[in-house]
Amino acid sequence: MQGIFNTVSRMWQLQVITLVNRLIYMMQRLPVVGTLIRDQTYAAFRTKRTLGAIAVILMLGAGLLESILYFWGMLALPILLWTQDHHTERFALILHMYFCISGVMGAVTSAKVLETNKMKYTAIRFMRIAPTRFMRAVMFHRYTTFFVYQGMAFALVSVFFNFSMIHTLLVVGIMTFWRILCEFLHLEIFQRKGIVLIQKTWATILTMLIALALAYLPLTPWSIPLFGAVIFEQRWLMTIIVLSGTVAGYILLKHKDYTAAVRAVTTYADPLLNKEIMIADLQQRMIQSKGNDLSELSTSNPRVVEQRTQSTLDKKGYEQLHGLFLKRHANLLRVPFRRRLIATMILGLLLSVLALIFKDHISLDYIGRFTPLLILAMLNLTVGSQICKVLFFHCDMPLMRYSFYRKDAKPHFLLRLKYLLSNNLKLGLCFAAVISVSILILTEGRNVGSHLAIWIMIITLAVFFSLHHLVLYYVLQPYTAELDTNHPLFTIVNSLISLGIVVAVFLGPTLWVLTATLIVLTVAYLFSAVPLVSKYAPNHFRVK
Repeated sequence: MQGIFNTVSRMWQLQVITLVNRLIYMMQRLPVVGTLIRDQTYAAFRTKRTLGAIAVILMLGAGLLESILYFWGMLALPILLWTQDHHTERFALILHMYFCISGVMGAVTSAKVLETNKMKYTAIRFMRIAPTRFMRAVMFHRYTTFFVYQGMAFALVSVFFNFSMIHTLLVVGIMTFWRILCEFLHLEIFQRKGIVLIQKTWATILTMLIALALAYLPLTPWSIPLFGAVIFEQRWLMTIIVLSGTVAGYILLKHKDYTAAVRAVTTYADPLLNKEIMIADLQQRMIQSKGNDLSELSTSNPRVVEQRTQSTLDKKGYEQLHGLFLKRHANLLRVPFRRRLIATMILGLLLSVLALIFKDHISLDYIGRFTPLLILAMLNLTVGSQICKVLFFHCDMPLMRYSFYRKDAKPHFLLRLKYLLSNNLKLGLCFAAVISVSILILTEGRNVGSHLAIWIMIITLAVFFSLHHLVLYYVLQPYTAELDTNHPLFTIVNSLISLGIVVAVFLGPTLWVLTATLIVLTVAYLFSAVPLVSKYAPNHFRVK
């Protein structure tokens, strides 16, 4: 055990050092604070020791927060939304859902031995820690923290619902032994058959869909027996799981050799190489798209091609450049738009089905509290981020070296803003339409005022995010030549949007108040966009 504790300590040191170095790197790039932090800070022992304490607190807090969000978001919140206040039924429901999600889904989709991550790669390939020694420490650390974090999170849920805390801790303990047993089975499958189960996409996706469906079906009119709660009540079965998990844990910590398994996942699924392969594949797809565009032009009607070309050549300056770019990369630019349009249609169909199922169980007023989530939906549905990457990689990257192009940021910014607005407004109108269908089903054609507010809010969000992505691109230019995004201020500004969504959900403003607030913010953003671009683009609109 002494060797395990020493390796766990080295793992923590590696995580803390990595996090501290990232904190220093990000702080150096902040506008005002960054000038006070020198490169010598990386070697400053006392400063790094203080930051290390902060890093440990952040790591512990992140682990606990993850478990709390899981229990409250995946288990407690659905029960609060769709069940009446009945102690026994709620406890049986939460046990059933916990069994399906953590017991069934987690058993297939999670295996620390066969998981690929950067810390494993660094420890095995760079620090030369023996794979067996490292994985024994990882297993001990993983399932100790699993019990602690999930036990604390489930205890908070039990206090809120007035459940038996001892019962909930026993359930978490049984689940810990079950997951240890599943870890052992994953390793056995690999050693006997050479199969890394968690890398089989079809198996993980199918398990996730089945487990989530079984978990949440009791909340619908098509109810099923709460077999998860029944299984937890079988003492003989729970005893077998505890004993089997204990034996499996002993074998994993004492007698298993992890060398082949660790070498397999750090070679076949190398995270440091995957990133380069992913970027290379992305660039190849972009180049292939160029070839497709050219082949389409060459095989089209010559008169049509001549007319299109002439309409572009009649323009001058940046307007001509923008027009040529749009024609040259038409297929590439349409791909993110089409994907989001299809996703919107699928989402609308899903919401309509859910509205039909739950229309007798939930009211529009209650759902109105969660309308700030529409901001999150529009953030992911708009195409600004993807279009900015295409603009950077295929047009701006070679031009950014010229000062005249950076100084003339205003004209091509406005041309691109017009193009982004046209795309995002189309997506926003489509999204507003599918949301309206769900509202009509829930209200049976009444409450027209909510329809108007939602349409105005979604159109406002389409304008806001068109501005947001393009302004950040011109003012901060966060992309490297490899399309990485390492700019700390870019991350902080985008995080403020997520924080604003959480605050809005917590405050619960009315639909019209939220809409009016977004209109004011969008108008302010609209008036400040051009001055910001004109002031900062000449210095910051360059390759990092």
